[in-house]
Amino acid sequence: MSFDLVVRGGRVVDGTGMPSFSADVAVRDGRIARIGRVGGSARRVVDADGCIVAPGFIDVHTHYDAQLHWEPTASPASWHGVTTVLTGNCGFTLAPAKAEDVGWLAQMLSRVEGMSAEALAAGLRWSGGTFGHFLHALEGRIAVNMGAYVGHSAIRRQVMGDAASDRRATDDEVGRMQALVRQSMHEGAIGFSTSQLDIHVAHDGREVPSNHAAPEEIIALASVLGDFDHGAIEFIPRSFVDGYSDADRRLLHEMYRVSGRPIELNTLVPLPHQMKGWRRGVDFCRETFQQGVRLHPMFATNQLGAHFSLDTTFLFDEMPIFRETLCLGSPERERRLRDPAVRVKMLEALADPTGRAFVFVWQVLFVEAVTRPEHERFVGMHLADVADAVGKTPLDAFLDLALAEDLQTQFVLGAPHDPARDEATAELVRDPIVMAGSSDGGAHVLSFTGADYTTRLLSEWVPGTLSLEEAVSKLTMVPAVVHGLADRGVVREGAAADLVVFDRSRLRCGATRLVRDFPAGAGRYVVDAEGYVATVVNGEVVFDHGRYTGSLSGHVLRG
Repeated sequence: MSFDLVVRGGRVVDGTGMPSFSADVAVRDGRIARIGRVGGSARRVVDADGCIVAPGFIDVHTHYDAQLHWEPTASPASWHGVTTVLTGNCGFTLAPAKAEDVGWLAQMLSRVEGMSAEALAAGLRWSGGTFGHFLHALEGRIAVNMGAYVGHSAIRRQVMGDAASDRRATDDEVGRMQALVRQSMHEGAIGFSTSQLDIHVAHDGREVPSNHAAPEEIIALASVLGDFDHGAIEFIPRSFVDGYSDADRRLLHEMYRVSGRPIELNTLVPLPHQMKGWRRGVDFCRETFQQGVRLHPMFATNQLGAHFSLDTTFLFDEMPIFRETLCLGSPERERRLRDPAVRVKMLEALADPTGRAFVFVWQVLFVEAVTRPEHERFVGMHLADVADAVGKTPLDAFLDLALAEDLQTQFVLGAPHDPARDEATAELVRDPIVMAGSSDGGAHVLSFTGADYTTRLLSEWVPGTLSLEEAVSKLTMVPAVVHGLADRGVVREGAAADLVVFDRSRLRCGATRLVRDFPAGAGRYVVDAEGYVATVVNGEVVFDHGRYTGSLSGHVLRG
């Protein structure tokens, strides 16, 4: 008997959580044809002796919608064993869109999701149309599988135009939005996504369209999914960092009541300035599950920290004085950053105990890279030490250094090791309702890269916190079940042949590094991976010992 591919001699961890076993895995026509002792010939054989053979990993929270137009592998996620990416999270999609709105949506992504405007302008192959048209444009051109939510902000912009960023919708407009969500679901969306974070501010200085929606609008759009036998909802409520307010809790209950679909929530991260929010959040989700309401937050196993420069960063946007200033164009932005009165307000915002993001900024902020030779002495220095060296306050040293380099100085926020955070993360990792995620792949590419969460879960949290079988299930079958990917996430006969072969003894994350491989020479941070022997997508080897083979075997996964 002849096969297209045989993965021979490995130990299969099948994604279900059951103990591993030794077997060959044979593939024909993109599907797993046999598991066991496989004889006969094969067009290609992967030697898996001493290795683990697992289902390809599913990255549930990404923004690769744009990147896949010029970079078919969705790297660096695919370097870390990911064979399926779910895009369109947070309500941010490029479709459906009128032709005249594509530029606005791309600029919104550039600001909110930290994508290069130049790369989007040079590399994006999308001029508007329905959600189905958007999916069709990627079919046959990608190396990994992609499933896509339809995003609230694009839906709102399509119906309301520029007013989507200013006001609540009328009943008629909500009805038209429902019709667009329904059409997009029929055309292949895997669900509906939205968010209402204060930090989400578009390029024009206004909060993104979904932030202006009343609870009744969100409930109405969620209710559309009640008409379908598939689909999930992804939602980041405004108060998620604090563990969800009473109003957001009522909203989540109502979204589930009208849709009956699982709701994916954002990552629960124990932060140095907010160590109680994650506890309130996970306790709430556990309570709702006992009541039959399917809420799935995510845990993070990637490293905390963020790279940024003041010419593009969104990291300060929850503080109005920073947001109002950094959203301005040049030279007004730079003039305001030099204004002593503005700096006083910035310092007050940073010192405000109710502020969440940067109260502790000076303790963890370092200079990472500079553009002028005379500043090279500052590279690697703690900002407080830079301030001492130049005889200025930390805020003045921070802003003056950036201004001297046209706001292109690269800074990095580190997160000191905290045993309490490790204990909290371990609890979240073990919880059966909390999904592996947090990559935000394709977004914030000059701030951080979270695609290493798969490798870190397997290499740093196994076996101390989870067994290998449990960890693989977290990366495969669990997200497949939650998102209705019926033939993915397991190694079984008849399933799609998405496989990852890795050597546990060599599995680790490499260095995080800055590369400039995007259109228009735009840069991004990536993190390397070691120990992956082969990554197979729909029966074709896409990565062979870390090298991309050129295969475009990925499918657009339609709901």
